[in-house]
Amino acid sequence: MSSITGKAPSVKLPPQVATTRSLLLEQMGRLLTTEETLAKLVLPQVLLEIQDVQLADAVSSHLAQTRAHAGRVKEAFLALGELPSGRTALGLDGLKWERENVASEVAPGLRPFLACAAAMGMEHYEINAYEAAIRLAESEAGAGEVARLLRANLEDEIAALQKLGGEADRLAGQLD
Repeated sequence: MSSITGKAPSVKLPPQVATTRSLLLEQMGRLLTTEETLAKLVLPQVLLEIQDVQLADAVSSHLAQTRAHAGRVKEAFLALGELPSGRTALGLDGLKWERENVASEVAPGLRPFLACAAAMGMEHYEINAYEAAIRLAESEAGAGEVARLLRANLEDEIAALQKLGGEADRLAGQLD
C-alpha cells in the first residue's frame, strides 16, 4: 500500500480471492449477510409498512423461511469446515436504499405495488447469488452438502418470487 494518500501501491498485491473455494466462501458470506439483514431488519420493517393483508401474509411467510435460510447458509459454512462469516453485500445495500428512498415519492395508493416490486427485486438478487454459489459448490470437491443446502434455499426463493409475482398481478389489477 502506498504511503501517499490517493496513490496506488507501487507493488501489485496478489488477489485476495484466488481459489474457487475462497470465491465460494465470499459468495456464501454475501448470502449470509443478505439473509440475516432481511430477517432482522428489512422484512420486519416492510411488514410494519404494508397495509395490504394478502401481501403482508406473503411477506410474513417468507420472513420465517428467510430465518431458516440464514441457518442453512451457516450449515454450509460448517460443512466446509469454516466458521460462518458475513461479507459486504453491495447489491443488497442498493436494493435496500432504493426501496427506502423511492417509497416517499410514490402516492400512497401505489405503495403496496411498489413494496411488492421491491420484494421481487430482492428475490431476483438472491436467486442470482444462490445460483452462482451452487455452481461454485458443485465445482469444488467435497462440497456436495453445501450445494444441497444452498439449493434448498434457492427453491424457496424461486417459490417466493412466484408468489410475489401473483401478488404483483393482483395489486396491478387494482391500480387506477
